[in-house]
Amino acid sequence: KELSELKPQLDARGVRLIGVGLEELGLEEFQQGQFFAGELFIDAKKETYKLLGFKRFNFFSVIGSLFAKKARDAYSKAKQEKVGGDMKGDGMQTGGTMVIEKGGKTLLTFKQDNPADHVDPAKVLKALGIDAPPP
Repeated sequence: KELSELKPQLDARGVRLIGVGLEELGLEEFQQGQFFAGELFIDAKKETYKLLGFKRFNFFSVIGSLFAKKARDAYSKAKQEKVGGDMKGDGMQTGGTMVIEKGGKTLLTFKQDNPADHVDPAKVLKALGIDAPPP
């Protein structure tokens, strides 16, 4: 949801906000919950994830991560913002955020190391040369 809050600033500068999901499962609920304000695409074969080097957690790495302080803090924040979740789908695939300018030059790459990791919206704005705080 935090990236979606940047949408007005991105739209004002002609920047597209695009998300790539990995499965249809839960997509309808995700869209109804308005968790992402940009364009959504599904890569069921996870080719994009592989190409970009997004790793997969294994059982042992994800269990340890779930008990880390970062995960507990993220869970508390999600609960406070009334962002629910379920244990359905592929919870082992990591993701990230990339900012790419026209022509293909990468301005920012953020990859999850922990399921609770999310890019700092201020870093997205900075990568785009937007000198304004996130809302």
